[in-house]
Amino acid sequence: MKLMVVESPNKIKKLESILGSDWKVMASVGHIRDLPRNDLGIEQPGFTLNYEFIPPATFQGRTFPGGEDRVARIRKEMRNADMVYLATDPDREGEAIAWHLKEALDLDESEYLRVTFGSITTSAIRKSLDEARKIDYDLVHAQEARRALDRMYGYMVSPLLSDMLGMSLSAGRVQSPAVRLVVDQERRIKAFKKTNHFGAVVLFDGEKWQAEWNTKPFTTEASPYVVDEALAKRAANCRQFIVTESDSGTARQSPPPPFSTSLMLQAASVSLKLDPEVTAKLAQKLFEQGVITYIGTDSVNFSDEGIQDIRAFAKGKGWNLPDEPRRFKEKDSAQEGHEAIRPTHLEDEEAGEDDKQRALYRLIWQRAIASQLADATYNVNTVTLESSAGAETFEFRAKGRVLVEAGWRALTAKDAVEDDEDGGSDEGETAGGKVPMLDVGSDKQADSGKVQAKVTKPPSRFTKASLIKKLEAEGIGRPRTYPAIMQNIMGKGYLAEVKRFLEPTETGVLLVDQLVKAEFAFIELAFTRGLEEELDVIAAGNCGYVEVVEPAFVQLQADIEAVGSSGAMKPRFPCPKCESGLRRYSPAGKTPFWCCTNAECKTFMDDVDNKPVERKTYACTTCGTGSMRRFKRKMGGGFLWACSTEGCKHFMDDDKGKPVEPTVHTCPKCKAAPLRRYQKKDKETGKPKGGFGWFCTGEDCKTFLDDEKGKPVAVKTAPCPACGKPMYRRKGEYGYWWGCSGFKDGCKTIMDDDKGKPVKRAPKKSVTKKA
Repeated sequence: MKLMVVESPNKIKKLESILGSDWKVMASVGHIRDLPRNDLGIEQPGFTLNYEFIPPATFQGRTFPGGEDRVARIRKEMRNADMVYLATDPDREGEAIAWHLKEALDLDESEYLRVTFGSITTSAIRKSLDEARKIDYDLVHAQEARRALDRMYGYMVSPLLSDMLGMSLSAGRVQSPAVRLVVDQERRIKAFKKTNHFGAVVLFDGEKWQAEWNTKPFTTEASPYVVDEALAKRAANCRQFIVTESDSGTARQSPPPPFSTSLMLQAASVSLKLDPEVTAKLAQKLFEQGVITYIGTDSVNFSDEGIQDIRAFAKGKGWNLPDEPRRFKEKDSAQEGHEAIRPTHLEDEEAGEDDKQRALYRLIWQRAIASQLADATYNVNTVTLESSAGAETFEFRAKGRVLVEAGWRALTAKDAVEDDEDGGSDEGETAGGKVPMLDVGSDKQADSGKVQAKVTKPPSRFTKASLIKKLEAEGIGRPRTYPAIMQNIMGKGYLAEVKRFLEPTETGVLLVDQLVKAEFAFIELAFTRGLEEELDVIAAGNCGYVEVVEPAFVQLQADIEAVGSSGAMKPRFPCPKCESGLRRYSPAGKTPFWCCTNAECKTFMDDVDNKPVERKTYACTTCGTGSMRRFKRKMGGGFLWACSTEGCKHFMDDDKGKPVEPTVHTCPKCKAAPLRRYQKKDKETGKPKGGFGWFCTGEDCKTFLDDEKGKPVAVKTAPCPACGKPMYRRKGEYGYWWGCSGFKDGCKTIMDDDKGKPVKRAPKKSVTKKA
């Protein structure tokens, strides 16, 4: 028997159907080990990562096995296996998971093989088995370096940041620069000052086409817009024109490239309105079903086999093809060697288990095939016209474009990545209309003209799609990290999505400003981009793990020391006693408060509107030395005050946030000892039951009273109509009722309550079952 270990259990059924009965397929369910949650987990020298098994997790009452249990299950099946095939995902993270499995399963080099496949199809699986290899430690080291760097910045900067800003915050090597992009853009938008300006158009041939005024002769570099409305009106009033230039030609438009991970996330966000993390999960499901190739890729090109399949399919459909297969320019940082995302079976135009999966599959299917089709071809006419009005000459230009051969547009009308407001007009004629061919030097009369009132627009806010595009352009993050980056910065409340546009929250602005003010290197895009490039160098085998991690660690330590010595990072709310930072705590079910981050300083402050204020103190009226502190009552709701002096047992009631002496109720029977309120409890379980009551604190007095709205009231009694013994009023689950005190002697009389008096029990309503 041969054992294959994959990451996702969703792949098992499909793989076993391909591999046959001699194979057993099991899943690691992702990572089995990780760094400790409450510790840096990096040892020096050598920057060794201290891994431990991921603990079991409980979600909605269900417990999921931890890494150790998952490894134990695999080890049990491994005993019967001739060979173990580690088939985790074909990227750096997958390579690292394969290494973790090898270590945890104690596999010798002769006992395992590493296989990777870009799609779950028979041909891809067979090919991967033929090309089985050992673990690529360059890829493992690159992933381990990423993990070490992320841990360093998160665990070494976040506590300092939280103490300075007084709230729980987390810094990140990639997430913090991503938030900064949005913060900086928002500031550019706020600083933008709009300019009202004017243009003009004239219309010809029954308004079939129009020409737009060229304002450049009337502007300068210092004043790039026409702000004189009267000048624009004179241009719009022009009617007699001379054709000064005329040209006709053909324009071609190539299709957009196939989907890399980033392009897929952007297209799904724009066209399907799906969040990146949702898209990533849907795509992973489609991959596990075997209907698309692997989703973690920087590439925008297909394999030779993929291109041949697409060209053959398109030819069968009668779609136009270019003479040569298309190859698209890759960005310099493209990695992993995976082809762009495509369907594995082109004849399946629909695939997926639900509507969202089917919509994403259709988007991938269309994009993959369109990328290999012929160019869209247009006939383009351009005309330049002039008109004189006194000493002024006005130039107008018109351009008309008509689609004559659809090419790739026969399959998809537009680039799915482009927002409608950015994409312009993609079909038929452009805004110029049906511009005719005109002879140079000929006259042309306009039918009408109009002034165009314009206003300059501020920079556009980022959407999730455009932020991912910007991160990719800046070389920050990699395919598998983009959904997690977006989920982090949104989930932690650093950004808010308003009508699909991203805006920084107050917390996000505070986070970025503090990091920039402290001059941390990693908040700069160039520094973070450089680290990403160094990780690529490790993966290529041209650099070692320590060579990248150690300098980054030294730099970070230097940054932290510089912050401490320069005083650049000052507490947002300094402690009034020691000037260290105050930090806000909000325990579940309790009143928020502020505490000094200096362990030796015991300063506490109250919270008002998320800001620290001096804690109000009240002297103890009993011991005179202690101060009263406010606490939430464990039972009965509300608050009480207790003396801070050890040994003093003085308690006070709470009245709108102030301590007041509790009202003393004297026992009505002995008329000496005070009454004390207590919580009634079940005699067997000891749990609260039946509300509150009062008892006399006198040693010889056994008086008990009922409670009504926090005050003692006499226990109501009435003679039992059956035996004459007292009946007592009791409060139950459904209200008050009366019971005879002679129940031990056999009297079972029970009566209802009517305004504090016992009345005969109402007969139970009979329920008649319908035939």
